Amino acid sequence: TSSLRASRMLACACASPDALPWIRDVFRECVSTSTELTGFYLALLTIACWIAAQWPQLLHNFRVKRARGLSPWFLIQWLAGDAFNLIGCIATGDQAPTQTYTAVYFVCSDVALLAQYVYYEGTSGDDASNASDDESESDESGPRRRRRQSSGSGRGALGIIGGFAATAAAGAVLAATSRGAATSTGHGTFAESDGASPNDCAYNGNPQWMQNFGRGVGYLAMVFYLGGRLAQIAKNKRRRSVEGLSLSMFALAISANVSYGFSILCSSHTKASLIRSLPWLGGSFGTVALDCAILAQSVAFRTRRTVPLLVSGGSSDEDDLRDELL
Repeated sequence: TSSLRASRMLACACASPDALPWIRDVFRECVSTSTELTGFYLALLTIACWIAAQWPQLLHNFRVKRARGLSPWFLIQWLAGDAFNLIGCIATGDQAPTQTYTAVYFVCSDVALLAQYVYYEGTSGDDASNASDDESESDESGPRRRRRQSSGSGRGALGIIGGFAATAAAGAVLAATSRGAATSTGHGTFAESDGASPNDCAYNGNPQWMQNFGRGVGYLAMVFYLGGRLAQIAKNKRRRSVEGLSLSMFALAISANVSYGFSILCSSHTKASLIRSLPWLGGSFGTVALDCAILAQSVAFRTRRTVPLLVSGGSSDEDDLRDELL
């Protein structure tokens, strides 16, 4: 057992002698062809995009001290999807390390964004309602009711943040512990079926049941990803506005998911490996389509709001609207 653990600490070995040493040593991945190298760089681009993706929305919320443009169910399901995505990556054991690193960052950034929503909407809803007392009776009912609902949703999401964060942490610990146990005892499906050494970069010490569980969780993550986007699209449609949303966040999310999906395609050498990656491909390209729909909503709603102002010749209001959209 001690010699096995010692071998795992050394640089992993690749079947191909042409594998790039620095990628093997740092990331424990075997990259030996131009297609694989393209996939590797796309994975790094994914990480860069996700590191930057949610910062525009976080900064916008902080600047205006509001987060009402966001659907709480969008944020909750986004966190749920990323939490289960992390568990699935660890449980399957055959995802590239860069994919797992990205999944960890996903969860951290989601928790920050959802906590910010709870802070602003759970504490400022009443103050915002009081500030609008001078509105007419006909204008009060809708906006003030929405403020109460937003405040209530924020408070309700507080417990869900902790719940999903705890679930993700517990699942990650259990999966990592089980994986370590499987590796230390030498019971791994890849090691038994393919004769792979524990020091091989492609070695997978997870038992078959855990790999199947991880792929099932991956499909569950895909459902949450798509459901969260649909919730945000529905809220935008009800409001007929995307005010309060950072469109840069969705543009970066599109870039990240496109590069993430193609990095998986580049690293999938066989039909079997492609099938194993279907949950992550579906979640990635599915959210790209829905994020494009949100950007399309922003264009449609902007056109509807701008045309009446141009017809009425309200220059000052038009300037205000332009500033708001920018």
